[in-house]
Amino acid sequence: MAMRAVHVASEAAPFAQSGGLADVVAGLSAALAEGHRVNVGVIVPLYRGVEGKLSARSITLDAGEPIVITVGPHRFEARLRTAKVGCVTYGFVDCATLYDRVGTLYGPGGAAEFADNHIRFGALGKAAVDYGARLVGGTPDVLHTHDWQGAAAAVYARAANAQVAIVSTIHNLAFRGIFPKHVMSELGFPWSYFDVHHLEFYDQVCLLKGGLAASDAVTTVSPTYAREILTPERGEALDGFLRWDVRRLVGIVNGIDVQSWDPATDRALPAPFTAANLVGKAICRAAAAAELGLALAPDQPLIGVIARMAHQKGIDLVAELVPELHRLNAKLVVLGSGEPELEERFRWLASAFSEHLAVRIGFDSALSRRLYAACDLFAMPSRFEPCGLGQLYAMRYGTLPIVHAVGGLRDTVDDRTGVRFDDPSARGFIAATERAIAIVRDPSVLAKARQAAMARDSSWTASALQYVQLYRSLRP
Repeated sequence: MAMRAVHVASEAAPFAQSGGLADVVAGLSAALAEGHRVNVGVIVPLYRGVEGKLSARSITLDAGEPIVITVGPHRFEARLRTAKVGCVTYGFVDCATLYDRVGTLYGPGGAAEFADNHIRFGALGKAAVDYGARLVGGTPDVLHTHDWQGAAAAVYARAANAQVAIVSTIHNLAFRGIFPKHVMSELGFPWSYFDVHHLEFYDQVCLLKGGLAASDAVTTVSPTYAREILTPERGEALDGFLRWDVRRLVGIVNGIDVQSWDPATDRALPAPFTAANLVGKAICRAAAAAELGLALAPDQPLIGVIARMAHQKGIDLVAELVPELHRLNAKLVVLGSGEPELEERFRWLASAFSEHLAVRIGFDSALSRRLYAACDLFAMPSRFEPCGLGQLYAMRYGTLPIVHAVGGLRDTVDDRTGVRFDDPSARGFIAATERAIAIVRDPSVLAKARQAAMARDSSWTASALQYVQLYRSLRP
């Protein structure tokens, strides 16, 4: 009998996405189902606009069955609607009260969050525990939760003594789902779980912590990050809990969908290319420069940044690079959105240094693909990075990453495929950029680096096998 696994997540690409979590949920679930014959169900909210995105891809979302979700004193009437995406069955929780809202997935706009997010994602977790079996044709062997938004499912399953192996994945420990302690009653959690070994966090509730405590195994998205979060510097005040209370911690590096992310077949690109024939990459480079309004000479490297505009991502270090672009004889394009002060800083820089810098504020998946293909270099000076997907996409498209050697960046980029640096300062980042530009300006060295980068196996194949082996080790 095939193993049954239900994943619980707040987003999944391309139907509902705010970042890399959605790509990982979609990619991992597909790899498990297609490569290892795991019967996989993914339960996610039916946000506003999701049904239209499914329809646009000719994916049929059924009318579903009525369900009742009880979360503490709250009772929600909803429908569990399903759609088959490849070999994976998606269950969309259709509850307009909770999910049909104007704004982002998590808030009305900007950095603001919905005040009832604990209820919204508590309901998602309760639906997964109560109705997830419908997605996989029977009682699941594994309940796999993702980040704090999926964590309530693990708590509910453990409190109900469900006969299922529970796996939780930390995609970014900085986002822990912290709420006032009265949400214990609102979510219907046993008050016996409000202690330092479960949900309590400095007299508040930490949903992620509760999910990790309830799990038989915890994974995070790279081996280096798994080690880093056990330290006070990266542990987000949970390092002691992770060392002593988590049953098992495993680091498994993320993969990408190499069929979707393939420069030879990517329809978003002006021209296709392969490692054996890079003519199309030069066409993509010229087209991007024209689109962005940058005059780009053949000897001027084009550096790309595609990231959430946040201190964590080192975007302030990128800002410090801008005045150096003239000296370096390089051009820079930045795509992203996030912290208002960083957005405003880059708008000003784009005006003051328009000859060397182009900035696009927002999330644009098609443009991001064109930039991965067009750029010579791709900068990720993150102060910490659990895994990162940008460097994997960049290498796949023959663009050499410049990365701070932390987390998954250390695990996926080496001296053959890019440039790493250890000093997370403007000085350290600029020095690394200078080394990377020297590579680009040496045709023979650049050719070898591009070949190595494009040859790297960034698929889900090896990582999905590690997850399957973990699942099997937890089965009775």
